Amino acid sequence: MGDKVLVIGSANLDVKGRLLGPPIAGSSNASEIRTSHGGVARNVAENLARLGAPVTLLTAVGDDSVGDDLLRHADEIGIDISRALRVPGESSGIYLAALDMTGDLALGLDDLRIVERLSSAYLEANADAFDEADLIVLDMNLEADAFDTALRLARIAGKPVCVDPTSDERAARLAPFLAQIDIITPNMTEAEAILTAIGRDYPNEHESLTGIQDPDRALQTARRLVHLGVNMVVVTQAERGACYATEFESGQLPAVKVRIADTTGAGDALTATLVFGLTHDISLSDSVQLGLRAAALTLRTTATVAPELSLDRLYSDL
Repeated sequence: MGDKVLVIGSANLDVKGRLLGPPIAGSSNASEIRTSHGGVARNVAENLARLGAPVTLLTAVGDDSVGDDLLRHADEIGIDISRALRVPGESSGIYLAALDMTGDLALGLDDLRIVERLSSAYLEANADAFDEADLIVLDMNLEADAFDTALRLARIAGKPVCVDPTSDERAARLAPFLAQIDIITPNMTEAEAILTAIGRDYPNEHESLTGIQDPDRALQTARRLVHLGVNMVVVTQAERGACYATEFESGQLPAVKVRIADTTGAGDALTATLVFGLTHDISLSDSVQLGLRAAALTLRTTATVAPELSLDRLYSDL
């Protein structure tokens, strides 16, 4: 497999507030508030670029200062944004995260209506980008028609597809497409959402694994998703680490213990590093281990992507 990656999906401004004390409902709460560049697809692309992979990002931003900043920053770190869509008269995407005192997400609000402009027609107009890439990464912020088109164009180009499920609600949309996906990287609740959707829509195919709480159950889930058609599954489990499965191998790896500043973007770092490893002939287990190290680096920073991320950094002691 070559190393050129095409990433498709959201790019937005992250606004993140971490509580400094117990939450008080219906009142203003003292917090540390920061902004950073975000969006699942953009995060994956930045992580890949920082690792040294050639990466192209298909995304949409508005003609505002946020859009200016997102594209300028992406270009500066080496992401090819020459095909990115700039939409006149529209606002760029915003993600608002309320974090608890531990840095974990308490409530997230996103305004990603701009992603609707990543239409089937736009993807068709960039079909040659699928031909030029060696692997395609999709985030589930894409609209249903665009997601279907992206899968079709990847299939025509003969390129493997990695999907980041993005959220529980959006993960459930993957149920009919599992056999068309090569790699999937859900967290535990996203994996459960996929299986729940399969049980609802395809009851004869569903084996109940709801309430995924421990590593053994998560590993069963990864194997079940492989049985349902995905070639490679990595289920992330926060402080418990991650498990992985293919038709031929499976395993469980522990998390790297760090002091958490902010959990935003940790899963995207793991997805990107997994993709980097697989496109550079690194074994699946070693790629997942590197992904866990990248996630740990991200957990330690208030930025959505760790600015110090590099391959050398991942191989050094954290």
